Amino acid sequence: MEMRKKQIHTAIRIICFLAACVVLSLALNWVTMPPNVVWMNLKQLEQQKEFDYLFVGTSHGQYGIDPQTIEEVTGKKGFSLCMADEYPVDTYYLLKEACRIHKPEKVVYELDPSYWILDQRQGSVAISFYKEFPVSLVKAEYFLDKIVNLDFRGTLFPWSFYKNNLFDIKKTVNKKLSQQYQSLDPAILDVPGGYYKGQGFLYQNRVEGADKGTFNNVPWNEAEIRDEALRYFKKMVEFCEENQIEFEVVTLPVPKETIQNMPESYQQSDKYFSELMKKYEISYKNYNFDENLTIDRSIDGYWDYDGHMYGDLAEQFSRILAIDLMNEGEK
Repeated sequence: MEMRKKQIHTAIRIICFLAACVVLSLALNWVTMPPNVVWMNLKQLEQQKEFDYLFVGTSHGQYGIDPQTIEEVTGKKGFSLCMADEYPVDTYYLLKEACRIHKPEKVVYELDPSYWILDQRQGSVAISFYKEFPVSLVKAEYFLDKIVNLDFRGTLFPWSFYKNNLFDIKKTVNKKLSQQYQSLDPAILDVPGGYYKGQGFLYQNRVEGADKGTFNNVPWNEAEIRDEALRYFKKMVEFCEENQIEFEVVTLPVPKETIQNMPESYQQSDKYFSELMKKYEISYKNYNFDENLTIDRSIDGYWDYDGHMYGDLAEQFSRILAIDLMNEGEK
């Protein structure tokens, strides 16, 4: 009997210790992770509830596609989940999460070829989307499919990737206790050089004489395509087919100077993806080779050579994209 009591007490102590670790880890997550764009997007998406167009993809779309401008032209409400460091695996689960909230009539995948040939950086980047997902079966599937295979710290202790924020705990806590945080006020976000306009779009302000860096675009190499990229693209296509959602693919234009710096690379990637979309019978438009595109294609309209647009150029481009989306829908 005495032995039984000791075993019970030991089990209780272990359970209490594990519970304390969980509580401490959750507390550290809360105080070290500041409000961010992923959090804002998923919260606003849930708040908006209904959308006709869903945009998914990378930072080119995040800075280049303005759902509000598209709505002005089409009358269709949209939302953009295009974000930096969003690889096809993340795009697939963001798509499923969005459709859990509401099924759109059209999904537009903004395709940046570099995300198909590079491995995702590890650390906080690899878990940046997952950790902001609300509790759902989609999150559980995301966890089992990707997160459980990462560094165990990302699975059990996400805060460990944000330990550099320990000195900013007071600032982070004040933000999360503020009315701005509770009301999802975009002003709470730190967007260098711009602001969160809404519905997933980041508006970048023009700065006279700004340093735009150098040519750092990743050269295309078909031999380096990651199997994971193809697999999750196919999952996106099949998911939309099963749910009777239109699926289109676009590649946004980069500065003409960037194209001129590596013309063969852009031509080869365009050839590959044009053939891939024909295989899947999917509409694909690469605006880098649209001779009728009327926006300013010089570096003046972008804040870097990689191809991120200034806000005013993005609004101009979004009007063109809106017309193309309507025309494609009428075919």
